[in-house]
Amino acid sequence: MLVDIHRENERGDIITLREELMIKFRGKMFIIPAGFECDGASVPRFLWDSVSPQISPETLRGAVAHDYLYRNHVPGWTRKEADELFYELIREDGLSWYRSQKAYWGVRLFGGSAWE
Repeated sequence: MLVDIHRENERGDIITLREELMIKFRGKMFIIPAGFECDGASVPRFLWDSVSPQISPETLRGAVAHDYLYRNHVPGWTRKEADELFYELIREDGLSWYRSQKAYWGVRLFGGSAWE
């Protein structure tokens, strides 16, 4: 996945997707267009050691897909499915079970306001 890290805001670095990204999950599919911007995994800096840095190879694809679903409410996708997709992608991309569980439960427990 090609991304540019191009600026920083109060939460950290902002990335831009340089090419479209196709996501398939449980028989569903969506495409994230080139040019989509996000801040990677929205993990507070003080938790980077126990979960993951905001932008890392293990969490980047999951974070981009998760942010896209949360912002765009793609038809046919629920918040729970977005969170489960995030978990599956970060596991596939190499984040440990323990860290993935912490990241997943973080979005499940505290992501509701971002979804709204």
